[in-house]
Amino acid sequence: MLLLLAACSENEIVAKDGEVPEIVDTDAPDIEVTPTSIAFGDVAWDAEAVATVVIANVGTAALHLDDVRLESGTPELSWTALSSPIVPPGGQVETVLTWTPAGPGVLSDRLLIRSDDPDEAEVPVPIGGGVPFGEIQVDPANYDFGTLEVGALDTMTVTISNVGTGVLTIDDWTYAATDADLVVLDAGALTTMPAQLDPGESTDVVVQYAPSGAGGDEGNLSLSSDDPDTPSTGAQQLGNGAEPDPCEGFTQSVELFITADDQWEGWLDGTEFNAPNQYTWSAFDTLSWELDCGDHALSLHAQDTGAAISGVLAVVSVEGSVRFLSGPSNWTMLDTAPSAGWQDPSFDDSGWHIPEVCADASIWGSTPQPFYDLGAQWIWWTTDCRSLGEAWLRLNFTVP
Repeated sequence: MLLLLAACSENEIVAKDGEVPEIVDTDAPDIEVTPTSIAFGDVAWDAEAVATVVIANVGTAALHLDDVRLESGTPELSWTALSSPIVPPGGQVETVLTWTPAGPGVLSDRLLIRSDDPDEAEVPVPIGGGVPFGEIQVDPANYDFGTLEVGALDTMTVTISNVGTGVLTIDDWTYAATDADLVVLDAGALTTMPAQLDPGESTDVVVQYAPSGAGGDEGNLSLSSDDPDTPSTGAQQLGNGAEPDPCEGFTQSVELFITADDQWEGWLDGTEFNAPNQYTWSAFDTLSWELDCGDHALSLHAQDTGAAISGVLAVVSVEGSVRFLSGPSNWTMLDTAPSAGWQDPSFDDSGWHIPEVCADASIWGSTPQPFYDLGAQWIWWTTDCRSLGEAWLRLNFTVP
């Protein structure tokens, strides 16, 4: 008879037919790892995420830990050494995993724990996480300086912002322009490369436009960053240079010294003017204007009430210097009434008669002065200065 005894033993008695019972040792380690996976979630760049991995022995024999390592060897992951490579039944050890991401991206690795557990020689613990990316925004993407005169300058600001949830790294930037008329005056945070912008942070790049000549100019700011959606972006600036208008804001003082035998009426650029002595040939009048740059017309209607001896004597000075004299040039003249608008600067008097110098000025004597001293002469339709009661005269001139 075979007697089986039950006792406090972890050994199992196995009987085989026809053989003496065999005693089998059933003590064995049983590894249990918690957590079964690690999800760090989103971790900011240069921040630190920590997770504790507990290795327990729920078996009945000592657990020997042979190796703990990372499958991919992520350099930003580290772990603490185990307090012991042997874990007794019911005991546990732990390691602390630390992730310090060095840049945006996705973490994917596994912690591999090898032991002498007969059922699970290797236990993998998946590790995941992510670092948010920055998102670049450039404003304005396009800017037109418009037209600037040569010698003038203007500036504008390109604002580069990080509107993402992670740190944005700008790796490089360039500025290309048609010539040196468009330049980066201040690169802001881009002065040092690479440049990093925290979420919500921005920097300004100041662009200057100073046209050196007439014509169009174009400049392009190019940026490269770690924004996964927009790794390359930029901003464009346009401008147009123009030669300065020499007439802008320019005026000159113009004076008219005038007399006519017997009387005159006068217009400057179509606006009538009067003077105290315009009906007295032996006395002259002085009139002055401050004229803008451009074309002008001085128009006169001279009359001799007796239709006997007639003439016009005039001097025009600009900025104090004699510019035009009554004489054989500069003036034009008609002996019949011209068409409407004849006093306007744009009126075409190219077909008018050229006045002639009166052959005998002695009939006027030495009056008036100072016309003679300046070189002015009496002019009329013909050299005899007689037998014509009225005439219409124009002097076209330009300021400056």
